[in-house]
Amino acid sequence: MINKTSYCIFVFTCVFILFSCKDHKDLYEKNLNLYKDLVNDLNTYFLDTNNTSINLSKYFSEDFVFSFYPVGYKKGLTIDKDEYIDSVLVMKKNNFIFNIVHSIYLPGLDEQTYNIDGSVRVYYGAILTNDSINIEFSAYQTVNYVDGKINGIWEWADYSGIQQQMLN
Repeated sequence: MINKTSYCIFVFTCVFILFSCKDHKDLYEKNLNLYKDLVNDLNTYFLDTNNTSINLSKYFSEDFVFSFYPVGYKKGLTIDKDEYIDSVLVMKKNNFIFNIVHSIYLPGLDEQTYNIDGSVRVYYGAILTNDSINIEFSAYQTVNYVDGKINGIWEWADYSGIQQQMLN
């Protein structure tokens, strides 16, 4: 027979787990919506030929990093917030159009506990266009957040394949 103290501890633990899962799901949904807003702003910026400015800073923490993994760099390369924003502006200035056409989103997990931690995992398909060249490609991203802002993006895509297509 279960005593009253054990029963209370059991109920408290179940309620605690239930509410902490909801908190992480809410955090994930909030972070996901921020990411979707970023994608929408990027797509609008690139697709509207009259649009010459974009405010990306509002999405990123001050210590934001973007890491990517081109051929020959097994540990990847990392750029900071200013370099990332500059790269977007340079693409637009050089008449590139970058359009994310579909995305699959999944909640990220804490590496130690395997609990949903509010981060976002993204599989996306995009089209990169310059002049008459259209390159379709897919990428995978992990997106981490700190205090409601994107703190880091790690992206895997076939960058050398994209570059090769641009040169042909």
